[in-house]
Amino acid sequence: PGVRPYVANFMSLWVYSGTAAGESMEWKLIAPEGGEYEIKALVEARDSVFTLKANDSKASTLRVVEPKWNRIGLGKVSLAAGENVLRLETEGKPFKLSCLELTRPEVARKAEQEAAGMRQAPDWFKDAGFGLMFQWTNRATPPTGDIKEWERKVDDFDLDSLVGLIEASGASFVVWSVTWGQQYISAPIASLDGTLPGRTSKRDLLGELADRLSAKGVRLIFYYHYGYDCYHSKDPEWMVAAGGYLPDKGRLFGNVQAIVSEIGGRYGDKLDGWFFDGGQRFYNAHFDGTPPVGALSAPFREITLSARKGNDKRIVCYNPWILPSLTEYQDFFAGEGKLAHSGLKDGIFPDGAQEGLMAFGCFTLESSWGHIQKNSPIAQPKQSHDSLVRMIGQAKRNRSPIAINLEMYEDGSVGPKSEELIRRVGATLKAQGKLHPSE
Repeated sequence: PGVRPYVANFMSLWVYSGTAAGESMEWKLIAPEGGEYEIKALVEARDSVFTLKANDSKASTLRVVEPKWNRIGLGKVSLAAGENVLRLETEGKPFKLSCLELTRPEVARKAEQEAAGMRQAPDWFKDAGFGLMFQWTNRATPPTGDIKEWERKVDDFDLDSLVGLIEASGASFVVWSVTWGQQYISAPIASLDGTLPGRTSKRDLLGELADRLSAKGVRLIFYYHYGYDCYHSKDPEWMVAAGGYLPDKGRLFGNVQAIVSEIGGRYGDKLDGWFFDGGQRFYNAHFDGTPPVGALSAPFREITLSARKGNDKRIVCYNPWILPSLTEYQDFFAGEGKLAHSGLKDGIFPDGAQEGLMAFGCFTLESSWGHIQKNSPIAQPKQSHDSLVRMIGQAKRNRSPIAINLEMYEDGSVGPKSEELIRRVGATLKAQGKLHPSE
């Protein structure tokens, strides 16, 4: 009775107990095959006792002390083919539970081995130090006035000035938003046109950016937001066309794969990685409260393979926010809001919630990830020159790169104070001999 759902940003994230009283949760499960299943939980609990039962038979009792979100083993249960009842009883202090994962041991081992064989851990990324991140999309606003029509907006983007800033900064890589909130892509992408016409551009701005950065030895990672409803945007026209509101998300994820695969094949080895935002919406396909029709999770393996079309060495992440890693089929931790990490081994998390992934962090320099407020200037930088130089030095020593996110106006320019700061940081790094390897 004390268990409550936690819903935020248009999605169900976890359930929690707000009391110290004993609680219980029960599921009816349809097992595809009878036999033994391993159970893991995504949980945060300061001191709780979890007792697991399957079909009225006690399977395990475990005391859980995980003050931060983690994935823990709860033991094994025996299930019959067909319908089963799983019960979790708790005692002790309040807890949060995102989900239970049930997997046949032989299937789990096979998937883990396959994912490990696909995983990338390139030195270029570990030793990158820092990069710049930009959320420029159809929603980017000018300092004053209305947003331009999409095609004109793309045509008027000042790429020369942006590349000059990137070069002056000494950044090793750029994280660039293909989409953010709404499904508009600044390139002629046929798979998007086939689903919803009018959302691409004749100018291949993504390709021009890839060409210019590649010529300067700067790596490129594309950020992708598949258009789900969230606190800063909605795109119902796209979601209806793509199948995003259906209970079975198979058509939606098929459209995502087609877009990602076409982009990857188009830019080949000039595209070095993907940052997929909204990882929980991939992991829990019914985050929106739709009935459990179709697959419970996105086909991570297939999406990752699609993301590597044209370059099988690309690195991939699915942003879990504060939750543990959501799939083995990825390479680095998204690190949203993280300035630094500790306890790494050769730039990789040796244990814990992100075990096996390369470390990474990204944070906003000003007030937001993208400048989407009308008739307002970009805010002043929150970090100083000295603090940024210090963070970059630590990132290089720890083999744990960071991306500094700058807000950007409609024309591709950034805040004057932010540009001045980033250029000063670049000059300092150059004087110290700490620019990216191509320099």
